[in-house]
Amino acid sequence: MKRGVRAFLLSGLCCFGACLPGSEQQQQKRTVSCEDPVVRKEWRSLSEVERRSYLDAVKCMMEKPAWTSTSDLPGVANHFEDFLGDHILQADTMHFVKEIRECGFQGGQPYWDWTLDADSLDGFLASPIFDPETGFGGNGEWVPGTVDNPEPGMAVHVTSAFTMSFDDRSGGGCIPNGPFANMTIHMGPGVSVEPTEYCVRRDFTPSAFMTLGNSAVVSEMMETPDFGHFTDQSEKTIHSAGHPGVGGIYGTLTDLYCSPGDPLFFLHHANMDRAWWSWQSRDLETRLTDISGPIVPYDKENRLGGNYTLDHTVRAGTTSNVTVAIRSLMDIEAEVLCYTYNTIY
Repeated sequence: MKRGVRAFLLSGLCCFGACLPGSEQQQQKRTVSCEDPVVRKEWRSLSEVERRSYLDAVKCMMEKPAWTSTSDLPGVANHFEDFLGDHILQADTMHFVKEIRECGFQGGQPYWDWTLDADSLDGFLASPIFDPETGFGGNGEWVPGTVDNPEPGMAVHVTSAFTMSFDDRSGGGCIPNGPFANMTIHMGPGVSVEPTEYCVRRDFTPSAFMTLGNSAVVSEMMETPDFGHFTDQSEKTIHSAGHPGVGGIYGTLTDLYCSPGDPLFFLHHANMDRAWWSWQSRDLETRLTDISGPIVPYDKENRLGGNYTLDHTVRAGTTSNVTVAIRSLMDIEAEVLCYTYNTIY
């Protein structure tokens, strides 16, 4: 998964900050809001028709030809995988929302509020997110193994960034049901963009999800004093809730590079953005200009480069030549992004 401030800022879909204090922070009046922001809603608050429309739109993207040249992404097989390839190459996926709208879904990008499912094991397993008819399908079949002793032929996606226990992992196989049953992707695992084919896997680890994504954790996040502390804590908690919580040791969502191969990625990261907007909204005038983080990932002491500032520009990925200054992306209700959330934390 991409590290650094860019992915946190772009599109409300990505949040992979390893950003520590050392921020640019100043008072600034809010820019002019857009007239009619698109409203993003939690998955279960969508009607059944809206949920099916979103799922159909994602499948529509999988049926469209890729925009990216195979000279850039040799394994890219369809338009959905343009965004997977963007992530593997550590670019940013700004235009996913635009594409699902062109495939017929007219709402805002849905989000997955983890706190609604993190209170109990039964609540997690029964989440509408995993519904086989109007959700994203459930857990994979059981595949034996541990991080240190995996099943032969199985790729383990756990890195040192994930320190939680996987003792209660319960899957590992391909998505068994729903609109993405036995779905395959054609790049990865890991950093490879060469042609291949393998299924998207799920390996539920409920303890990770419930420990890191519950309402108490989110409430504590809302009390962090600045963007640097917020992103640093989010990496250790809410961000990890969705990835290994669903991905376990074998699942696609735990793969640092190929996690967008599981369509749940985009709902998880929409809620990361919602959490950030919730935090910003508690002191909007100050926090619309509060950013921090090393330009070079993990360069916390700035030995290789400086910190991001509001004037740095970011590119919207290999599917687009669009570049935009970070300051234009700080306010989701302003002209460039022009969306909002139906509720915040």
